[in-house]
Amino acid sequence: MGLVLENLVKTFRSDGAELRAVDRIWLEIPSGALITLLGPSGCGKTTTLRMIAGFELPTDGIVRLEGEDITFLPPNQRNISMVFQSYALFPHLSVEENVSFGLKIKRLSRDVVRKEARDMIDLVGLRGLEKRRPDQLSGGQQQRVALARSLVMKPKVLLFDEPLSNLDAKLRESMRLEIRRIQQEMKITSVYVTHDQVEAMSISDLIVIMDKGKIMQEGSPFEVYTRPANAFVADFIGKVNFIDGVVDERDGETCIVHAKTLNQSFKCRNLLVDEGREARIVVRPEERKKLLKAAKGVGKAIRELTSIVSPKTFLRWMTTDSKGSRKSLPKRKPGRPKTPEEIRTLVVKLARENHWGYTRILGELR
Repeated sequence: MGLVLENLVKTFRSDGAELRAVDRIWLEIPSGALITLLGPSGCGKTTTLRMIAGFELPTDGIVRLEGEDITFLPPNQRNISMVFQSYALFPHLSVEENVSFGLKIKRLSRDVVRKEARDMIDLVGLRGLEKRRPDQLSGGQQQRVALARSLVMKPKVLLFDEPLSNLDAKLRESMRLEIRRIQQEMKITSVYVTHDQVEAMSISDLIVIMDKGKIMQEGSPFEVYTRPANAFVADFIGKVNFIDGVVDERDGETCIVHAKTLNQSFKCRNLLVDEGREARIVVRPEERKKLLKAAKGVGKAIRELTSIVSPKTFLRWMTTDSKGSRKSLPKRKPGRPKTPEEIRTLVVKLARENHWGYTRILGELR
């Protein structure tokens, strides 16, 4: 295991008040993986990153790197590099001088320093710009310099603190793919902090979702999206609709949930809550087109219901047969309902007749 955080706590004290920014985090990061700390502002992700780097000392807990306790080692002895949000380039130095600065501090020979710096500049695609100063570079080029300066030190762990937040949308997309390419090519264990869901889903091997200093869920991008651990994760990742219900009965991994708002019962999967307890059904908008296709002839009515439930989103229906396999929907042309209640009744009827089920139900008490 590359990097391990054991029961990590960070408490800030001011004027007699205490704020626990990080609350007993346990996390194992495999060697060579890129893991993203994702969450809203103030959730503790940057504080966690700073404790890994050594810029903050934990109130409690241990930081281990390849089995070695580095909790109280100073930053310069950890063999960890960090790419900052503000780039932190030396404005009076050229690209090559910025990249080679750390190597010079190590007192390596001039030839070695020049070769290592030039190789890294080539890797990040800045050949020909070696003599330019930061103020002569674009935002994306400055970010590449900051990345090259961190990589040239050959760290065991590379940290990213929202490195793309100062770039425009198009440049962010290209840069995150570039970061991912370089990370995979060099096989460096990396921890990436962001509040951008798309960014996290695009480049991560694992995503750790945080809120109020705690880890809400960790898993692959697909897992945290399709199998959220709680309502916060479901709501934070992507767009979602919640429908409240009560579990009427259970049968193995499936159960019958009565949806209060629709006054109907649905067969659902992957529920970890007992009979009689309240549950919240999570539905995603991706397969709205299938519903519209099945309800051909009442498209306008269905779109009206869409606007009632949530703008630009709708219930995500999964078409499955009794064996859990996908199947095509039957062609039908039902009559057009007129009132919202008639629309809801039609949707429920279509869902039950075509064996649509919800992707995930959260066993969370409200």
